[in-house]
Amino acid sequence: MTKPPEAVPEPTGGVNEITVSVVVSDDDQVTGGDRQTGRRVQRTVNFDQEVLERARAAATYLAAYEAEAGVRSLADIVNPAVEAYVAELERRYNGGAAFRPVFRMPPGRPARRV
Repeated sequence: MTKPPEAVPEPTGGVNEITVSVVVSDDDQVTGGDRQTGRRVQRTVNFDQEVLERARAAATYLAAYEAEAGVRSLADIVNPAVEAYVAELERRYNGGAAFRPVFRMPPGRPARRV
């Protein structure tokens, strides 16, 4: 049996975001509604560094040594996790229905409500 790949720490101030590639037509697409399976969109998401390092380590190990896990990339971990969490939010806050589709999210963080 071969040894798993060694983790190589990133230099201080290393990358702590993931960019996912997606192919979309030139038209703005509404999120939600009719879902096209396999359609990917490129977005940048910031992660806590520890979470990202653990996910990278898991994806690298599983892709190399545990084919039955079905994890070939970081996206194979991230997409199902986000999908499960969104479904939980829909159940908890929207009666199980999908939230209203949006064309674009507003830039920046929303103002804190009191």
